[in-house]
Amino acid sequence: MTIGTFNLSRPPPGVFGMDSRLASAWPFLEEGDFAPTEIERMAQACLGSLDAALVQVEQWRQAGHDLEDIYIHGLSPCARLLGHWWRCDITDFAQVTIGSSNLQRVLHRLSPEFCAPGADRPRKLSLLLATEPQSQHTMGAFMLAEFFRRHGWVVQLLTPHDGEDVLTHLRRDWFDAVALSISSDRQLHHLPQWLPRLRECAPNPQLHVLVGGPMALQAPAALQALGVDLAAVDARQTVN
Repeated sequence: MTIGTFNLSRPPPGVFGMDSRLASAWPFLEEGDFAPTEIERMAQACLGSLDAALVQVEQWRQAGHDLEDIYIHGLSPCARLLGHWWRCDITDFAQVTIGSSNLQRVLHRLSPEFCAPGADRPRKLSLLLATEPQSQHTMGAFMLAEFFRRHGWVVQLLTPHDGEDVLTHLRRDWFDAVALSISSDRQLHHLPQWLPRLRECAPNPQLHVLVGGPMALQAPAALQALGVDLAAVDARQTVN
């Protein structure tokens, strides 16, 4: 892949204040997402600094958006937009890394407030949430963990070395559910043999298995056919 660059002090043509043709070409805008210009402004702020990103969040809050809507319809599409800019050679690897890092730092900064309702109303339910083995992209999993914590769950977020690492954690503690991020065809091909082992090794005979990630968007029927309890793409939907 060829990676292009641009000067952060001068947004590239069509990025800041993009026209309707570029907005309509976005493959990842979903129902309820904030206006493309709002998402784009947040992405540009993340490329600048954490403080700039927090200012944008505060503007959304002052406009009447609650934190759940900001997470799902503002920050999630912002992350996808940063990836889109990289694939389109609008940003280089270093810039998109900075932008993604600042976006994740926003989540960490908001975490105490976002998770406070769950601390006040614990549900005595536990979740093991595992990213793709050795993954460097954990923002989606972190956000999902925050939604479960907001609703009173105890969450252990794991970036496993491999599938055996997940099984080891399942054997060690009692979990009501395990959630797996599935992001590639390679993972999908291993699941038919590996998923049954989750329930076999778990102390909880009624363990619920949830799956999400890119493959939940691309191949939901294939995941459902494996006997998982839920294949979901929306954090709020998953928790509900």
